[in-house]
Amino acid sequence: MITEQQTALLAQPNTAVLGINRAKGPPQLSVVWYVWNGKDFIFYTKTDRAKYANIKRNPAISLMVDDTPMHTSVVAYGQAEIIEHEFAALARLLIEKYYPGARREQALKELLDDPRSVMVILHPEKIL
Repeated sequence: MITEQQTALLAQPNTAVLGINRAKGPPQLSVVWYVWNGKDFIFYTKTDRAKYANIKRNPAISLMVDDTPMHTSVVAYGQAEIIEHEFAALARLLIEKYYPGARREQALKELLDDPRSVMVILHPEKIL
């Protein structure tokens, strides 16, 4: 269960840091835009990125959103699900969070028109 303060933090257009297992060596850290829908975290990537290949190989990932001035953070651990087709509704949630009204439709079109775009859903098993 997360607090009201953490829910408010997750609603802000902050970035999250992903921890993704690489085949060898230390974890890959990536900064992403995300949406919290009250159950899962949603973000996007492209199929030509290392993050995509690493998640595909090992879907166990972690995500952290930090609010240093408020001395709070949310850390989630779980399994990622890659959505490669028919993800316009998920993409719209992300675009609406981060783009101003006038740019939303163009940004959504660009994301959806790029054949490399995929959405990723982190199904948290544990949230701290």
